[in-house]
Amino acid sequence: MVNEEHYARSTESVQGWNEWRLKNPEIIPDLSEADLSGANLSEADLSEAYLNGANLSMANLSNANLSEADLSETYLDGANLRDANLRDADLGEANLRDANLRDADLHRAYLYKAYLDGANLSGVNLSMANLSGVNLSGVNLIGFDLSEADLSEADLSGADLRDANLSGANLSGANLIGVDLSEANLSGAFLVNANLGNANLSRANLSAAFLNDVDISGANLNDIDIEEANKYGLEFSRINLSGANLSNVSLVNANIKHANLSGLNLSSADLTGADLSYSDLRGTNLNGADLIRIQALRTNFTAANFTGVCLEDWHINSATKLNDIDCQYVYLKSDKQERRPSSGEYAPGDFTKLFQKALETVDLIFADGIDWKAFLLSFQELQAEYGEENLSVQAIEKKSGGAFVIRLEVPPEANKADIERQARLLYEKELKLIEEKYRNQLQAREITLVRQHNADILNIIDKLANRPIQNTIIVTANAENNSMSESYQSKYDQRNSNNQFVDTAQTGSNPTFNQSNYAPEQRQNLAEAAAEIQQLLNQLAQSNSTTDAVTEAVHQKIKTDPTFKARLLAALKAGGLEALKAIFNHPAFSIPAETIKGFLEAE
Repeated sequence: MVNEEHYARSTESVQGWNEWRLKNPEIIPDLSEADLSGANLSEADLSEAYLNGANLSMANLSNANLSEADLSETYLDGANLRDANLRDADLGEANLRDANLRDADLHRAYLYKAYLDGANLSGVNLSMANLSGVNLSGVNLIGFDLSEADLSEADLSGADLRDANLSGANLSGANLIGVDLSEANLSGAFLVNANLGNANLSRANLSAAFLNDVDISGANLNDIDIEEANKYGLEFSRINLSGANLSNVSLVNANIKHANLSGLNLSSADLTGADLSYSDLRGTNLNGADLIRIQALRTNFTAANFTGVCLEDWHINSATKLNDIDCQYVYLKSDKQERRPSSGEYAPGDFTKLFQKALETVDLIFADGIDWKAFLLSFQELQAEYGEENLSVQAIEKKSGGAFVIRLEVPPEANKADIERQARLLYEKELKLIEEKYRNQLQAREITLVRQHNADILNIIDKLANRPIQNTIIVTANAENNSMSESYQSKYDQRNSNNQFVDTAQTGSNPTFNQSNYAPEQRQNLAEAAAEIQQLLNQLAQSNSTTDAVTEAVHQKIKTDPTFKARLLAALKAGGLEALKAIFNHPAFSIPAETIKGFLEAE
């Protein structure tokens, strides 16, 4: 009930009222159910006041501060609320018929089921306002800021919302029949179960909008802007778009499952990545549309116009209906590439025959090339499993990068996923068997080669050990203050000789020379060194080591294994660099004998 003292003060001057409020900030005025009809409260401070159930019809509340006031079920019909501050005010079920709300601030105001018919709302800020269940039919809301407003179950039929900001607004279940939303911003709007029949949505921004179960039958969607749909995926599932004009629309990645799109004009529309599964597109005009990577499982395209569409990587199944398709030609690649037919036009029924046939095939993709022997063996097994009469190769396509696609023709009732999976398993099995066979053959050949190589090494070592004894002749010459040293083999056979001689010498030189004879045990050392080295190199070859890694391994063994080093030194002494070359000769590595000699001399 009204507080009589507060009521008495409200009937005095506005100036006196405002001064009283200023002096008593802790007092919350209670004017509930007060009769203030026709009162002049312009610029009055009524913030947080209890005015619920009050009669303020025809009152002057222009520029009044009504922020956070309780105006629920208040009579404000015909009231002047121009420029009033109604932020966060509770106007639930308030009567605002024919009220003047021009330029009023209703940000976050609660207007649930408020009566606004006939009200002047021009310039009103309704952002984040709760207008759930409000009747705004036929209201002029051109350019209004209704961003994030709650308009669920609101009646906006016939309203003018041109250029309005409805981004993030909740319009679920709203009546939007015949509403003009041309150029409106509906990005991120929640339109689930809304009725947009015959609405004008031309050039509207529907990016990331939620349109599940929406009825847009007969709506005009020319050039609607859903630019961000490719980022978020436009929700059109179970939508009724029959009769809507969607020519040139971009519905990239849109979810349009279970939708009624029959009879639509989708000519030149971009439906790349859209999911049209279970949707009805009977009689739809898709002339020149991009159907790249669409999902069209169980989709009904009966009597649709497919002339000039792009079908790159589209997905259909045996339940997709392609009866009576009107199609002169299609493109299999984007940007009007790979026209089919290459020249001329399809005869009536050709498109259905060609593409319905594709539903009875399984594509086996070999991205990294194919082993034909493995495929033929696995295909024979596959035919034995499913019946030779049920499986045949329809086509083999060579793709770029060495990839192959083999298309198998299968019965319409066949489980294509099972056939594809089994074909791959059998191919992998045969491929492994062939690779194992090759590996065994190569291994046997390698063993033979290594044995032959080792035998050759031992023969070379034996020849080196039994060759004519080397004479190392050091010639020192003094001429014009120059000196040189030279090592070479004598052209004479000096075995069992104790003589000292020189092949040639410069005049004035002082030649000295040494001769060495090697016993059979030294030849044995040479053979043992060769065998040990070859064993080491064979072990390293098994681990796929590089030449550099093997060379370093030999270096470390020389440094840490005195016996190993002694054998190599004996081999070097007995056969020189030729002996080292023979010992370290291996098909898997190329180790310079000079490097090994350097390791031996450095340690």
